[in-house]
Amino acid sequence: MDFQFEGLDELIREIEWLEQVPGRVRNRALKRAGDLLKDQMKSEVYAHGLTRRSGDAQDSIIRTDPRNGELFVGTRGGAKVEGYYLYMHEFGFYNVRAKRFIAPKPFASIAFEMSKGKILDIYVEELRKEMRM
Repeated sequence: MDFQFEGLDELIREIEWLEQVPGRVRNRALKRAGDLLKDQMKSEVYAHGLTRRSGDAQDSIIRTDPRNGELFVGTRGGAKVEGYYLYMHEFGFYNVRAKRFIAPKPFASIAFEMSKGKILDIYVEELRKEMRM
């Protein structure tokens, strides 16, 4: 059996080039994608079983600044922060009074899955701007 690989050197060069993409390009792409995901999550928060009372859930969704090539979209966390209950709705919780598990009503994972393609398009667009294509 004989294997022949064509274009492998070009692929290796492209991967090495992508690893050397300037941090500002990565951060710009992350910020744009994070803003898109934040907007999608805000629009989905009341669409999957959570009722709107004060609007705190929608207002509590934030985007952090990029650090070490990653950023986070969601609530700040902690028991005294507005929107703390979004975690319980996303993953479910045990209701002590009712003595039963309350099933999850996810919204963040649904919003992420719906906007994955758009996020990848943003990454590609930012890389093309950098490569001047």
